[in-house]
Amino acid sequence: MSSENKVLYGKYFTAKDSESSESKFYGKNALGFGWRPGQPDFTLVIDSCTIDGGGVAEALKLSFCKNVSVKNTQVFGGYEDCVDIVRGENISFENCTFFAGPKTKQHITCKGGAKNIIFKNCKFIGSFRNWWDGACIDLGNWTDYDDVDRPMVRNVQITNCDIKHTNCKVLYRRLYSETPLVSNSQGFGLNIPRIFVKSFWWLQRKAAIGTRRKFEEDQLKVYDFEL
Repeated sequence: MSSENKVLYGKYFTAKDSESSESKFYGKNALGFGWRPGQPDFTLVIDSCTIDGGGVAEALKLSFCKNVSVKNTQVFGGYEDCVDIVRGENISFENCTFFAGPKTKQHITCKGGAKNIIFKNCKFIGSFRNWWDGACIDLGNWTDYDDVDRPMVRNVQITNCDIKHTNCKVLYRRLYSETPLVSNSQGFGLNIPRIFVKSFWWLQRKAAIGTRRKFEEDQLKVYDFEL
């Protein structure tokens, strides 16, 4: 199957329409890419762009994407995130600046067993919405794909990253994730104890807390390349 190379250079992206209220499952984004098994592969390079998520859920959405490079780019968060990564692998951010908006919950979310994620020479600007429930990089939070056992988020590297103008310097929060490799970066890591994560997963699967969806069995499949 052929592979397409997508290159975006020097462009400005914003959502066409703002949302009148927040949506937990169907929020919009300024720029989004998705892939599913059986579809043509693609690589993605985003260079020297501005992605503005104001008025929608997130600026950049990456769903099951592989081989993505984002560099020299400014990303302005929506009411959820600057960047939302669900599943996927080999995704890097270099020399990027992530700005939290007034309602942004965290700068980055990375979940669903995503792997091989790199943040290098990046800046995280502004406070996330709730100091007690967020982080610059949120690793391994619940997704509705977690109704089945799947791998943790893993092989995350954070190198030479700064945090500015925030009231709580949580560089990363670890839930269902391996501990990231951090070097020469500001802030501290918040490692949620495994027993709490297991209890949270059990309650989510029982639909005892929160609001959630139920996916079909084929949507929950864990593929060999995700292991």
